[in-house]
Amino acid sequence: MKAIELIGKGKEVHNRGYIESDKNEADVIIKKLKENGFNHFVMLSCIDWIDENIFELVYHLWSYKYREHVMVSVKLSREKPSMKSMSDIFPQIETYEREIYEMYGINFNGNTRLKSFLLDGWHDIPPMRKDFDSKKFTEEVFDNIPLIDED
Repeated sequence: MKAIELIGKGKEVHNRGYIESDKNEADVIIKKLKENGFNHFVMLSCIDWIDENIFELVYHLWSYKYREHVMVSVKLSREKPSMKSMSDIFPQIETYEREIYEMYGINFNGNTRLKSFLLDGWHDIPPMRKDFDSKKFTEEVFDNIPLIDED
């Protein structure tokens, strides 16, 4: 795994490089990977590990040169979660950060576009968090819609 060699840590998981990072070193790792052939940003994903009280951000990068997929994992506390924006390294990451901000409530410091993306006027906790009560929300919203009398 070229990515693991470049960074000097990590492991192979399902034929992919998996590198765990502290939130303060993630930008250095991602920048180094980009400068060394991992220049295709694939996506940013988020996992809510509610029992552990953490969110896990996973940055997915691809190298055409090495034909290798690498994931950089960063764990954040669920209490006021924040992460440095990586949009200075990969500009297109700004949209992924915006979606994760809206769906999980993670703040990305340096991203100036953190505003409503899909949930205009949303006033509840972010809906992708595992402590969001979708049944309660559905009952509150949809049980109050008046029936249409069709004659």
